[in-house]
Amino acid sequence: MSEPDGAFLKLRIARPDLVRWLDSPPARASRWLDWRSIDGQWYFAGGPEDIRSVSVVQLLRTVAECDAALGRAATNRQALRGILDAAEAPEFRQAAYDPGTQDFVAGTLTYSENLNDFIVFLAIARGAAAFLAPDGHGIAVIHDYLWGGEDEQITQAALRLGPGDRSSFMDEAEGRSAGGAFQALAEQMVAGGRPPIDELDSLR
Repeated sequence: MSEPDGAFLKLRIARPDLVRWLDSPPARASRWLDWRSIDGQWYFAGGPEDIRSVSVVQLLRTVAECDAALGRAATNRQALRGILDAAEAPEFRQAAYDPGTQDFVAGTLTYSENLNDFIVFLAIARGAAAFLAPDGHGIAVIHDYLWGGEDEQITQAALRLGPGDRSSFMDEAEGRSAGGAFQALAEQMVAGGRPPIDELDSLR
């Protein structure tokens, strides 16, 4: 049985800047050199291997594959649409902008288990930092919200975005708690009775 992790991002961003980002091409994963910070065992060409010890050639091959996937989307809006559509049910996804707080939240409770997909999602999120105001900020998280007990629901990766055009992986201690940023949303999704919220196409 597939057990995909959730993938969510949250940006504190003015609506005009959000729209500019949504209508811009996705950033390429090769723009960043710190993908080993995802950590963990993943399947590469030779089988499962720790990303921190995999060869540079293999890692660059993986990043190139992610660049190719990102290049198939003309805009971040289109790329995010692909991520939202990975949700196993409409109520397991969200794309919503709150004009009061200027918070944009997007993602799906059931995204993927695949390293390439994770890098693609994180590259999309990291590209948003270039559109943040100097005091703008955000977070992107890949977390297991559904499978096993609470001690088994781990964060695969967590990014800090901002202030301004900056992004970095959280350290292990921060990463362990990063999933909490979207815990309430995940619980609402699992509880059911929540109408799907998908404003991605109407944010213009």
